[in-house]
Amino acid sequence: MPFDKQAELRKKFGPRKNEYIRVEEVQLIDEKGNNIGVVKTNRALEMAREVELDLVEVGPNVKPPVCKIMDYSKYIYMQSKKNRMNKKGKAKEVKEFRFSPVIEEADTNHKVNRAIEYLKKGYPTRITMFRKGRQSKEQAKELFDEILTNFADYSSIEPDPVSEGNNIFITFKPNGKTKDKQNSKEESEDV
Repeated sequence: MPFDKQAELRKKFGPRKNEYIRVEEVQLIDEKGNNIGVVKTNRALEMAREVELDLVEVGPNVKPPVCKIMDYSKYIYMQSKKNRMNKKGKAKEVKEFRFSPVIEEADTNHKVNRAIEYLKKGYPTRITMFRKGRQSKEQAKELFDEILTNFADYSSIEPDPVSEGNNIFITFKPNGKTKDKQNSKEESEDV
């Protein structure tokens, strides 16, 4: 069977176990993690049954394949848990903080501090200035620029603040090492 076909089957059905391991010999690891060495597959299956566990192929790409005596259902559960944790870590959601031109200074400071906390934790953070009704565009822009001075240590994803309708926003990311972005550390060192 071609290598990529085997990998596709492993992805769909999980690693081979017990009678589905059809090689003559395997590199065996017992349930305690001790390396037993190269053993005939039939003998490895007998050893797994003696302790009422499964023989699972954990290293299929080597000769002979590496098999471990373990509880298969627990192994699958731990693998899925590990995959879920990896997915969570990769894409952190954007935290948004909304300001208006008539917000009190204490509220502004509190929101700015919370936004900086989230940036330090590694979350991308969006700062949005929204206007309602007849609120002054100039007043909103002035307050927004004042708020942005607190984020000089962080680089932004957009090169400039984006204006859409009555909203102005910019998104910051945690590290300040991106070139060609507003407020990046490298850019501010050149000035």
